Amino acid sequence: MSEARVLEYIEEHRDEMISFLRRLVRIDTQTPPGLNYDVISDVVADKLFDLGCDVCIHEAPEKYMELSGAKFMGLEGPRSNVVARYPGKTGKPVLHISAHIDTAAIQEEGWTVDPLGGEITEDCPYGRSDSDRGGGYIWGRGVADDKGELVSMIYALQAVHELGIKLDGDLILTANCDEEIGGVAGLGFLMQEGIVKADYGVQWDGGLTGIGLAAQGRTRFLVRTRGVSHHGQVPILGVNAIEKMSKINVALTDYWREVLLKRQKEVPGIELGSALKERGITKMTAMLNIGTIKGGVQGATVPDLCEEEVLRGMIPGETFDDVREEFVGVIEAVKAGDPDLVYEVEVINSREGYVVSPEDLYVREARDIVREVTGRTLPFTGTLASTDMNYQVNEGGMPCFNLGVGGPYSNGHKQDESASIDEIVDCAKIAALIYMRKLKTSD
Repeated sequence: MSEARVLEYIEEHRDEMISFLRRLVRIDTQTPPGLNYDVISDVVADKLFDLGCDVCIHEAPEKYMELSGAKFMGLEGPRSNVVARYPGKTGKPVLHISAHIDTAAIQEEGWTVDPLGGEITEDCPYGRSDSDRGGGYIWGRGVADDKGELVSMIYALQAVHELGIKLDGDLILTANCDEEIGGVAGLGFLMQEGIVKADYGVQWDGGLTGIGLAAQGRTRFLVRTRGVSHHGQVPILGVNAIEKMSKINVALTDYWREVLLKRQKEVPGIELGSALKERGITKMTAMLNIGTIKGGVQGATVPDLCEEEVLRGMIPGETFDDVREEFVGVIEAVKAGDPDLVYEVEVINSREGYVVSPEDLYVREARDIVREVTGRTLPFTGTLASTDMNYQVNEGGMPCFNLGVGGPYSNGHKQDESASIDEIVDCAKIAALIYMRKLKTSD
């Protein structure tokens, strides 16, 4: 009876939920630079306080800004994180659910709607959600990644609280920053400083297409080559830093294609996305991407500096120390054949991968709840990307899964991001049932 009442409450309050989501979407929290984290944190903290939570906003100190690569990425503003504890009768077990307050960057061109507007339409021209029951779609940066999830986990608690349903265990809700750029000053900070400790985790970030149990890690490297400037019509008297970087990039590309693509890890019972399977990738596979490059001042001058960012995707089990040593080794091999090569390697930030067993009782119970709400049995999935769940599993040591709002139709990280309102409502229902069953309830 309690569960039925909660699900009815959520359905009855869908308009209020979407109104709150529109309020959050209108706060620009794209990163970089990551401004307005303090603004959105105040709004979320006030809401959670009204629902009976003990709430604190934790600002990551400068150390974590530096570890995030703040200078290189142009980060600005305080790194605010909301931590709210909803106390249960006994305090045990503790369940932690996390969603992030930052969003991907907003492209300057290509949007057909206001990215900060929260417009609502009946249909979506980019496709249809499997959860669509006629509830419409909401548009704007972050509606699917990750403010829709944030709102759903809050309103799941509101239903439990307003109906007077008592939990035995404690529920911790976090609204954390910087997930899109590595989460170092967000959930990484909260976990590494011991601010959040729990027995079970939920990473409320993903889609209603699969239940995420595995992800790769990543290390973002900054590589610099140095040369000697001279007149561009007499380049033989200079040392071209871009030319030196080109040699490094040839070696890095060979390293990726010939070594990393063959470095794979089996994840039995966990599926990768269809696009990867179409390219023959069925296992977690190490990757490398040369993401940015800049150097030189003009064509008539030999460049004395070139700088680029390289992202190294790490399969679960690969450690940061090993990955860095191997990466530098590739460049050292280039230097062995070119004594004029002068380079530097810096680490912007890093987090390691993880795999949660699909046989874990907790995640199987969660899949049953998803099936009850949606009528669909979702597969256990893995990703070659990474999320803040890396911190919950690796630093927090807790069984965890990720789930959320969106799918191919929702244009995550692209122009015209949208989310099915019915999906957001379903996520609130799923979250509420997880709270009640994992933390036990009594009227």
